[in-house]
Amino acid sequence: MAPRKKPLLLVAYERYIKITTRPKKRNLFQNFYHYIKNLVSSKRSKIEQVIVATRSKTLVIIVSLLILFLLLVMGLFGKLFRFVSVVFVAPCRSVTQKTISTFLSQIEKITTNPKDDLKILEFFKIMRKQEAKLINNLIKARKDITAWYCPAAFWPDFNDIKAPRLMCIPDVVLANFPISFACAGTGRMLDSFKQVEKSIEEGEYFVTYSEEIKWGTLSKRYHIDPEKIFVVPHGNNSLNEVIKLSGSLSDNEAALIAFSHTQLKTALCKSAYGMNGGLFMGVSNFKFIFYASQFRPNKNIISLLKAYDYLLKRRYIPHRLILTGLPSILPSINEYIQTHGLENDVLCLHGLSTQELAACYKLADLAVNPSLSEGGCPFTFTEALSVDTPVVMSRIPVTLEVIKDPDLDKEMFFDPYDWKDMADRIEWALQNKEALLAKQKLFYNVLEKRTWKTVVDEYIDILEHISNRDLDKIELKDAA
Repeated sequence: MAPRKKPLLLVAYERYIKITTRPKKRNLFQNFYHYIKNLVSSKRSKIEQVIVATRSKTLVIIVSLLILFLLLVMGLFGKLFRFVSVVFVAPCRSVTQKTISTFLSQIEKITTNPKDDLKILEFFKIMRKQEAKLINNLIKARKDITAWYCPAAFWPDFNDIKAPRLMCIPDVVLANFPISFACAGTGRMLDSFKQVEKSIEEGEYFVTYSEEIKWGTLSKRYHIDPEKIFVVPHGNNSLNEVIKLSGSLSDNEAALIAFSHTQLKTALCKSAYGMNGGLFMGVSNFKFIFYASQFRPNKNIISLLKAYDYLLKRRYIPHRLILTGLPSILPSINEYIQTHGLENDVLCLHGLSTQELAACYKLADLAVNPSLSEGGCPFTFTEALSVDTPVVMSRIPVTLEVIKDPDLDKEMFFDPYDWKDMADRIEWALQNKEALLAKQKLFYNVLEKRTWKTVVDEYIDILEHISNRDLDKIELKDAA
């Protein structure tokens, strides 16, 4: 439910985002350029070997002439640029440089990352408040609806509704890691945290994904009555259908692998470190470990990098590590990768499509999840096993609620606060992939029976329950 029209400022911002993020059509020259670029990237090491080891004078002459031509072109453009700078720019540089620089930096900040600009954040608060009033007016007119559900925990205005209300609280992770989030966060993050806490304090009924969040967070930390907190675990998040092929090749594993490789090549173009993704575009079967997650302090990325660095340089595993976050979001991650020379071993592929994500899971030798805290059992387990990839994960309460098999506990869990234990578990899993996968698939076959339809039915049951509970209260008051 929403108002008929969006605020014009929001419409303008959405159009701007659409224009700046849509793929640009390439002309013939650009297609040729990207073809040559990708070709050179995939063949670079071989070309370097040929040039370095060549004994052919003809090849040396050809390469020298090519380099000379490039230097000549660069020199001509350099002279032209210097001429324009001296004649047109230098006279007014001292007067306008500081003003223009300040203005452009502010514009760049707003356009590239508007969510972290305090003024934009203030505008958003005003807009959110006004939109909440409009929505609440629409809600008041719906007398036929007896209970309301809010999937977002950072909307305290939801509590203005004068009817039974159910709000979803996945977790309050910032409360568990305040220092880490304070070091990495912005005003927007703190504002969201305050909104979540206000929603909880003023809320009526809550639903969450695990007993750990119910008792450890909502009941213990925020003193919510346990009878007003409901737990609905996740359904099976299968990725098998996303990359499943239709037609005569639907059962052909080789065709599925080939399709996944095509998707992986597309994903490699999204590498945060530019050219390092291109190094593997011509390699059809390089080995890798995969962790799909945003970069946040609770995701424990640094410990995973420490474990991987040890496995790569001390245990000599031939695998790369593929992550799905932007290193610039957490400077410590970017710093660790560069300080330890892992730019060509750790691939950070941001903004993957669902098919690209499924392909990465399918082609990985192992999926890993080192998280310190989650709202429910991480999707890593069902996503990886749905495409027949084994998993190792951190031993945290929300995972232990779901995976209670003692044999799997020994073989797939590690201490997330001990990077060496993590490294040992990853190494063991890589050496025993088939055996681990066989045991995990038996457990997965049980979990996959919990569909998202089952989850929706449970939510509806809860809404009916709180609606009837409040109706009983009204009847008791009338009787008194």
